[in-house]
Amino acid sequence: MKTKTMTTKKFLSISFLSYGILLLLTGLLGPRLVEAFYPLPVDQGPSWYFWQTSATEGIVRASYIIGYLFHQIILWYLLVKRRKQATGVSAGIGLDNLLILGVNVVFVLLHLLQTHIWYDGLAKDVPIWTSQGSVIVMLVLVLYMMLPIRGLFFGKRFTPPVHMMRFIQRWHGMFISWAIVYTFWFHPMEGNWGLLSGFLYMFLLFIQIQLVGTKMHLNKIWIVLLESFVTIHGTLITVYKHNEIWPMFLFGFLAMFVFTQAYTWKMRPQYKWLIVVVYAVSVLLVYGTIRGFEHIYEITFIPVALYGGAAALVLIGWIWDRVAKR
Repeated sequence: MKTKTMTTKKFLSISFLSYGILLLLTGLLGPRLVEAFYPLPVDQGPSWYFWQTSATEGIVRASYIIGYLFHQIILWYLLVKRRKQATGVSAGIGLDNLLILGVNVVFVLLHLLQTHIWYDGLAKDVPIWTSQGSVIVMLVLVLYMMLPIRGLFFGKRFTPPVHMMRFIQRWHGMFISWAIVYTFWFHPMEGNWGLLSGFLYMFLLFIQIQLVGTKMHLNKIWIVLLESFVTIHGTLITVYKHNEIWPMFLFGFLAMFVFTQAYTWKMRPQYKWLIVVVYAVSVLLVYGTIRGFEHIYEITFIPVALYGGAAALVLIGWIWDRVAKR
């Protein structure tokens, strides 16, 4: 049986403090990486990951592959073990939550050390879209699980296909833990403010994994924060790279909040329309004065991917339910 060892509030305090120290350490040590490994290879376009060296030594590759595999396998083991022993949602923190916290902190430290010795991460061997795609799928899974609470558009709730919901509820933790750990080891732990925003996002998601089996894991405010924080990181990293498409990330992800995430809670009609109006005016101002109206179509890319993914799961789930009934 799961033994409560501390309150969720105390656990969160320890988690935020631990990751805060790691984030500060990453930033402070950043200049050392610039001195040791820069200049990096010339950026070769949208499919090119900028933060990598030209080194191809076997020991470099082994350092990040072994680090990633051990982090991933141990975390999966703890999650499976916790699920087998689960007795329901708890208000407190158990030993399994503490173990997951310890594993994540240890491997973050190891990745920081590995970065300062060899720099490179998984980006050396895998396409950049795999990291971005894993995060997109993660967000799609959350969209589906939240359908009974807020629907897809303007809070119009509906009951999603049952078999698909059960499947995602059972296995989403395994996939999301993979997406987070994979993306974490994809990047070297560079200390510039663009990547730091990404590591902050990763650490928040690590905390969500650590809260598995607790009431806080299901907290609506916390879930929406995790969903919407990608807006901040996606915009900041694009601005840092001096990429002109930053409005695509800003308004693409903001659209998810304006039309879906904000309806996690009940709102007065005037507030709903106020959010929509502020969003629309902001889009017109930025594209009218900075980006250009000829590029305004790009803000649809992210919503189409996320809503399209959720709609695809609903369709597959509907077919699954029909087949199951027969």
